[in-house]
Amino acid sequence: MKRGFKRLFIIIGILIVVGGLGSVAYYRYEEKLQLAGGMPQFGRGPDQDVDTVTPVAVYRAKRGTITESLVLNGEVVPLTQVNIFSTVPGKIQEIPVGEGDRVQKDQRLITIDRSEAGMSYSPTPIESTIDGLVKEVYVEIGDYISPQIPLLQVIDMDVVEVVVHIPERDIGRISAGLLAEVEVVSYSDRIFRGKVDELSPVVEPISRTREARIRINNASHVLKPGMFGEVKIIIRKSNGAILIPVAALVERENSRVVFTVNNEKATLVEPKIDIKEGDMISVLSGIGEGNRVIVIGQQNVNDGDEVRVAKETQ
Repeated sequence: MKRGFKRLFIIIGILIVVGGLGSVAYYRYEEKLQLAGGMPQFGRGPDQDVDTVTPVAVYRAKRGTITESLVLNGEVVPLTQVNIFSTVPGKIQEIPVGEGDRVQKDQRLITIDRSEAGMSYSPTPIESTIDGLVKEVYVEIGDYISPQIPLLQVIDMDVVEVVVHIPERDIGRISAGLLAEVEVVSYSDRIFRGKVDELSPVVEPISRTREARIRINNASHVLKPGMFGEVKIIIRKSNGAILIPVAALVERENSRVVFTVNNEKATLVEPKIDIKEGDMISVLSGIGEGNRVIVIGQQNVNDGDEVRVAKETQ
C-alpha cells in the first residue's frame, strides 16, 4: 500500500513540473507575439505586406466581321433524276450509250424490236427526256421488257442539291434564299457556295426536323451525288462589329460579365452580347474598340481590384 502511494506522489510531481514549464513557455511566446505585432507570416518579415495585385492577361477589343450560321451535315443529290421507260413491249435490240455518257434531250438511248412470230415491226427508239448523264443502265441486249420496267436512269449534274435536315429548334431561323457554304471530304481545301432553294412544308414526325435543299452550280461536275459534306447556312453577318474572345465571359450571379482593365484596376462590365462565331463574340454595348478585357485571371478578380497586366494580345 505504501509503495502504491509513493508512485502516485511521484507521478503527480512530474505533472506539476511539466505544467509549470508549459506555462512559462506560453507566456514567453505570447510576449514575442506582442512585440512582433501579431502572428508572424511564414517566409515574410514583420514589415512585409501580402501582395494583393492579381496578374492577368488581356485582349484589346477590335472591330471585324462576324457571322451567325447554322452548321449541319448533308448529302449531295442531283437536281434532276429520271428513269427512262419504254412505251411498248419488246426485245432490247441496241443500247448505244453506257453509264457515265452525256446525253441530250430526245437523244436515242435504246432501240426496241417489237417483232413477233409472223409479225414484223419497225424498231422503236427510246429517247432521253432530259439533258444529263447516264447514271445506270438496268437492261442488256436481248432482254424482253414491258412498259413497267425502267431501262435507264439519267441525271442532271450541272446543278446539284445538298439535302440537310434542320432541327425543330432552328426552323424559325432558316428561310429560302439564305447563302450557304459546303465543304466535302473529297475537296477539303474548297468551299462550294449556294443558296437555300427549297424547304419542306412539313416537319418529319420521328426526327422532328425539316428538310432543306441547298442548290449549287456544278458545271464541272466536281460534286458527285452521294457525297457527304458539312453545310454552313449563313443566317446573318455583321461588319465592323466589336469583337472579344468568348473566354472573357464570366458567370456572376446568373449574369455573363466581362472585366476590363482601366488604370491597373479591374472594372466589371455587363455587355450586350450579339453573335458568336468560333471562339469570338460580338458585343453591341458596354465595350468599345481598344478596351482591354481580361481573358486569363478574370475568375480571381472582383470589381475594383488592382491587377497587373502580364500579357496583352489583340
